[in-house]
Amino acid sequence: MGGNILIKQVLASGIIILLLGMSIIPSSIGLNLKELYLPSVSGNTLYVGGSGPNNYTKIQDAINDASDGDTVYVYDDSSPYYENVVVDKSINLIGEDFTTTIIECGEGDDVVWINVNNVRISGFTTRNGRYGIRLLSSDTVISDNIITNNSLDGIYMANSSYNTISNNVIQYSHDGIGLHWSLLGPGPCNHNNIINNTISNNKYYGIKMSWQHMYNKIIENTITNNQKYGIMICCNCNSNSIYHNNFLGNIQNANDENTKTWHNGYLLGGNYWDDYNGTDTNGDGIGDTPYPIPGGDNEDHYPLMEPWSKNLPPEAPIIDGSTSGKPGKKYEYTFNAVDPDGHDVCFYVDWGDNTSTGWTDFVASGNEIILTHTWEEQGTYMVRAKAKDVYDAESDWAELEITMPKNQNMWYLGWLERFPILQKILIFIGNI
Repeated sequence: MGGNILIKQVLASGIIILLLGMSIIPSSIGLNLKELYLPSVSGNTLYVGGSGPNNYTKIQDAINDASDGDTVYVYDDSSPYYENVVVDKSINLIGEDFTTTIIECGEGDDVVWINVNNVRISGFTTRNGRYGIRLLSSDTVISDNIITNNSLDGIYMANSSYNTISNNVIQYSHDGIGLHWSLLGPGPCNHNNIINNTISNNKYYGIKMSWQHMYNKIIENTITNNQKYGIMICCNCNSNSIYHNNFLGNIQNANDENTKTWHNGYLLGGNYWDDYNGTDTNGDGIGDTPYPIPGGDNEDHYPLMEPWSKNLPPEAPIIDGSTSGKPGKKYEYTFNAVDPDGHDVCFYVDWGDNTSTGWTDFVASGNEIILTHTWEEQGTYMVRAKAKDVYDAESDWAELEITMPKNQNMWYLGWLERFPILQKILIFIGNI
């Protein structure tokens, strides 16, 4: 009888050790396999300029040899590049440094002409052409460039929608950005985002929109010292949103014949106008009276009293409280976040057990709030929290791991739950 008991104990122990090994080894093997078989980045990189072997001397030659999804990287060693660049493939065209990687051509040609969708261009100075960048494209990003000294538009757009133009300096051209109706066929420019550009010292318009361009967003730009209008909108260009821009030193800041929104609501405000003469009696940073937009009956209902500066999100919250406890008991946690702009913040807490707080009430930056929670079951939970300011800018997530320990005398129950076959084997052994 004693021999049977010993055999049962040995068998049971052996099976448990085997399953323990099975549970540990795959995780380490899986990690190595993941490292060995990480997917490669799609597309090839073709190099222009520089001293590497097989580098191209002309940007256009590299584009001609590229395929959709490739990257053409241009060094500044051979700059300036005297070319009329035609981008007719969905590629990334990247310059080494936007101040020193220069493309230029004569006034009768476009410096860069993009006539295909899904292009990314950044890191260049484009200058001394007819258009600095001519865009007949959708889903394209033009960012981090200097576009200067062109005889017509810095950026010309026609038949172009769902594009993003951001973080560029566009200057010393006839117009900064022009949205046109193309002679090539119908197709206005809709749903474009023109964000955080500096558009200055152009001979006529900083931005010009003519003929049925709709649903575009023009936000967070500095539009300054343009010699006719900062922005001119005409000819049935409706349903566009224009806010958080700074209009400074233009002969006339704006002219708008149509209907659109010149603000983002009372809390977030409209634009800054250097010729606004209103007052702010309650000190909320928004003028008490609207700013009238010449050309029609539009108004910026919430003109800003100071130039717009980009709102920064709060820092990730600090979570303080117990990291272990017992199921069914209520625990108290404090949450604290600092907003770099000094704005009030609120919190969202995910308790890790499929429950959350939703957004809390706002508190002053740097002030803590106290929340309580009860975990009903044993286990390990990851509490995650983020903060949001009054302008809806959200922080990164902060995390705190909480453990509700299992009863040490019942440690094997977890293995029975994880490996149901183990329970059947142990029952079988018990019946031997």
